[in-house]
Amino acid sequence: MTSSLDPTHEPTRLALNTPHRFYRGGERILAFRGLPVPEDFDGHRPEDWIASTTRLFAEGGDGITRLPDGRDLPDVLAADPTAWLGTEHVAAHGVAPGLLTKLLDSGERLPVHSHPDRSFAKAHLHCDNGKTEAWIVLAAEPGATVWLGFREEIDPDTLAELVEAQDERLLAALNPVQVQRGDAVLVPGGQPHAIGEGILLLELQEPTDLSVMLEHARFGLEEAHAFLGLDRPLALSSVDHGPLTPGALAGLRSRWTEVRGAGAALPAEAEAYFRAQVVRPTDPSPAASVTAPAAFAVTVVVEGRGTLATEHGAASSAPIEIASGDVLLVPHGAGGIRVTGDVTVIRCMPPAGTTLA
Repeated sequence: MTSSLDPTHEPTRLALNTPHRFYRGGERILAFRGLPVPEDFDGHRPEDWIASTTRLFAEGGDGITRLPDGRDLPDVLAADPTAWLGTEHVAAHGVAPGLLTKLLDSGERLPVHSHPDRSFAKAHLHCDNGKTEAWIVLAAEPGATVWLGFREEIDPDTLAELVEAQDERLLAALNPVQVQRGDAVLVPGGQPHAIGEGILLLELQEPTDLSVMLEHARFGLEEAHAFLGLDRPLALSSVDHGPLTPGALAGLRSRWTEVRGAGAALPAEAEAYFRAQVVRPTDPSPAASVTAPAAFAVTVVVEGRGTLATEHGAASSAPIEIASGDVLLVPHGAGGIRVTGDVTVIRCMPPAGTTLA
């Protein structure tokens, strides 16, 4: 969708942004987006970086979103941050959205890895953000599994031995969690984890590409990539040694499909890092509607068909037709939204306008 009006008042449909990655996947993203598999598809496009101002740590440094008019998103936000992000956000966080949103298709099991938390990133990587993330499961094959947190306490020497061995014991040390469509899981910085084959996720993350690849040999990753350019012992000190108990694990889980109206898709702990809001009319009739307040929001239509209208701009008088697989960036300046029809939208948003810890 293009408009001759003020773009800070208009939702913008976003094209695919799928940088080459070391692991396989991508077909489920294309199917979700309603796109054919191109002839030159290389099988290594498993992530769609949506409204991204973040670059890959390695693998070429791609990742930045380009809008339909050809401009890079960071330049667009910097030119008018208040209109795009809102006054409170700019006062608390500056001109960056503080959010990385992805679609992820695990065409194979991902390696066991972890992401630094904020304190480690600030102390050792000259970065204000770690990489706490959350997984919103949009589709999963029967029996699909993720792994999160060590089942038992792992002392530093044992962790070093497991990483050196690069064998199946690393995965076996983690908590296996079967997932299905409708599940949501918060993954705090430092927690080791892996995503199994056959899952399509909507991911929210702090805006970095910082990963400590505990399992790296089978994926052909060099140590400089696997350990963020740090000495191995220092990189491994960023890993939470556990245990992640069943009770703690349960607290990191929720069910986004149980939300009606407008409500949070993720556990409350996520809100210090990012927000995910389900927007779904309580009545599935075509005329039913629900409203949500203004926000800079990566807006993903996850099921059904309906319309989206905004408080300001052309969309206020001409609602946009939306359907499953649509991906839009809605600026704060567009105002509140109204979603109508038998349709479910998930809005991925930065943390609320308070100073980061």
